[in-house]
Amino acid sequence: MKNVLLISEEVLKTYTAINENVQSDELRFCILQSQNIFIQESLGTNLFNKMLDIVGDGSIYNPSNSNYKELLDVYIQPALISYSYYLGLDNFAMKFMSVGLVQNRSEQGAPSDFKMFQYMKNNAKNQAEFNDNLLRRHLIFRSNLYPEYNNGNLNDGQLPPEVNQPFKSAITLPSGAWGWRTDKFKSKNYNAMGSLCCGSAFPTWYGHSNN
Repeated sequence: MKNVLLISEEVLKTYTAINENVQSDELRFCILQSQNIFIQESLGTNLFNKMLDIVGDGSIYNPSNSNYKELLDVYIQPALISYSYYLGLDNFAMKFMSVGLVQNRSEQGAPSDFKMFQYMKNNAKNQAEFNDNLLRRHLIFRSNLYPEYNNGNLNDGQLPPEVNQPFKSAITLPSGAWGWRTDKFKSKNYNAMGSLCCGSAFPTWYGHSNN
């Protein structure tokens, strides 16, 4: 495994709620795990290894690698920052000591309860998946800029790029009050234009651009 970080520990502190006094070695593992799991899944192993190589040797700053530099700055790093913070929350909440798992405590503040911790985790995951979604969409529409994305042989232990959306926003469907097919609403002509499509349970106006 290459120990090349696609973001620095200082960048992670700057763009998250992580305090400056957190030691860098506390964050390095979170960054490595996030990029090896989540970023590799989105890029695929071939493009992921390409990014590690050119970041590791500094050639990412060469004009010939300007597309990869933009990919790193605009798409990979925001997703990686969010995922690293998401994984880091576990490390901040609990420590694996010789006596077992120990909850972190501070003289300056009280530890958060599980409900707050779960809220923080869910919120961090949603942000990370949203940024990851932008990364995947860019790769799909601009795959011609990155030959490694679709080309190259995959051996055991290597991943093809994942193209499905990691983030799906909540969909609000009409409640029972909009039951247009009932006799009550039919009599009031709530769906004079017919259904949204053949066999649809929703009226035409539900999908209209003005709604």
